Amino acid sequence: MASNLRRLTSRIGSANFVARELDINRQQYEKYLKGRSMPSTSTLARICAYFEISEEELFAAGETDPVGGTRRAAQAPACETVLRPLFSEPAASIKPGIYFLWMTVPTQSDQIVCAPLFIERSAEGMTFRRVTGSAEPSDRLWWHRVGDHRGVVVERLNWLLFVAVNQRGNQEPSMIRLKWVPLSAAVLGGHATIFTPNGISFAAAVMRPAPSGTTFRQALRQSRKFHRDDPSIDSMTRMVLDQQREELLQIIARDVSSS
Repeated sequence: MASNLRRLTSRIGSANFVARELDINRQQYEKYLKGRSMPSTSTLARICAYFEISEEELFAAGETDPVGGTRRAAQAPACETVLRPLFSEPAASIKPGIYFLWMTVPTQSDQIVCAPLFIERSAEGMTFRRVTGSAEPSDRLWWHRVGDHRGVVVERLNWLLFVAVNQRGNQEPSMIRLKWVPLSAAVLGGHATIFTPNGISFAAAVMRPAPSGTTFRQALRQSRKFHRDDPSIDSMTRMVLDQQREELLQIIARDVSSS
């Protein structure tokens, strides 16, 4: 199990990051990686769910990769060649950590979706994970759009581009482009191309660092839809989101009128 767990962990980035996401003590997780200890039944289930594998795959003997078969491996070199520019220097100028991404579709400005976003710096570059809809009640439409988007953060022409692929459902790609807003607080504003219950749409977006000390599990509780007037959304986030919405509508109107 230990060797498989080490390979899986290396794909995500660092053991610190994985342990934090799984809410497992770092020293304890290190024991799992070195084969000095075995996880409990509940912890094992959590690890398998996180890496999206079965217990049989995790405990598979030999050098067989627990995730991905020969078909994926054969395609990897060509894909890596195409995607290599995304990992080129310089690294994106944003600190690793937990952020909250707030998005609203222009035609539904009274509804705001929050998605926690986890940024990690690895040897290959800046990577991130964005979780959507995980805290939605199962009787809501948005619950069917639970997403686990993983990708890279790229900085080009002063824009931070978050390019990802959903690891669930239709495995659709997405892109969010953000830049720093000239305010005293750390705020990024921009636009996103996302999937909604009504299909592909454009959204205004605002991203802010999570409060200091926020854990992975605490962040996931925010992964849901809010009403615009929800008191948990601070006034600055609402203000910048309104500005980005108006800017997005102007861009759409400009492009439509010129076509």
